[in-house]
Amino acid sequence: MPPDSLDFISTAGKIQLISLLDSMQQRSADKDYIDYCEYCLDIIRQGIEMNYNEVLDFIGVTGEPVPAEVSVEVIFLMEMFDHISLSMSRLPAAEAHDAALEYYTKFCGFETSLSAHLAYYIFLIRTNKHRVPVFKEALPLTLSHYREMMLKYERYKRNIYLSQEMIMDICIPREQQIKFIL
Repeated sequence: MPPDSLDFISTAGKIQLISLLDSMQQRSADKDYIDYCEYCLDIIRQGIEMNYNEVLDFIGVTGEPVPAEVSVEVIFLMEMFDHISLSMSRLPAAEAHDAALEYYTKFCGFETSLSAHLAYYIFLIRTNKHRVPVFKEALPLTLSHYREMMLKYERYKRNIYLSQEMIMDICIPREQQIKFIL
C-alpha cells in the first residue's frame, strides 16, 4: 500500500486502514502483537491525530528507510547487552550488585535524535528478535558511549559468559559518564 494513498480523514481511508490492521491482527498468534493492532485500531476509530504517525510506523509506511549500517549497529548493541545481562545473572549476587552500582550495565535507550536507531530497536522488540528492555537512568548513555563499549566488547564477545572484570572493562563507569556530561 503506497503511503500517499493512506489518509485518516475520509471514511474510505479509515476503512482501508481498519481492514489492513484487522488482517494483520488475524494473521498473528502473538498476544502482544494482537493487542498492539487493537491499540492502533482504536487510534483510527477514535480519530486520535497525535498518534497517527505511530500507526503509520507500525504498518510500515512512514519514516525514512533504516540504513543497513544502523541496523547492524543496533543488532550488535542488543547482542552485547544480552551477553552482559546473561553474564550478570551468572555472577555471584554480590559481584553483580557491585558491578551494577559502579557501571552502566543496562541498555538506556537512544537519544531522540537517533530516530533510525530507535525505529530499528522498536522493530526488533516488536518482532521478538531481541528482548533487551530500556532502563531509564538519571544520566542515560549516548551513542558515543555505546560505541566505546562495543569496541571494548569486541575483545570478549567470544566468551560464553563475561567475568565481572570483563563487564567492568566494557561498561561505562557511572562517574566517567557524569564527567562527559559536565
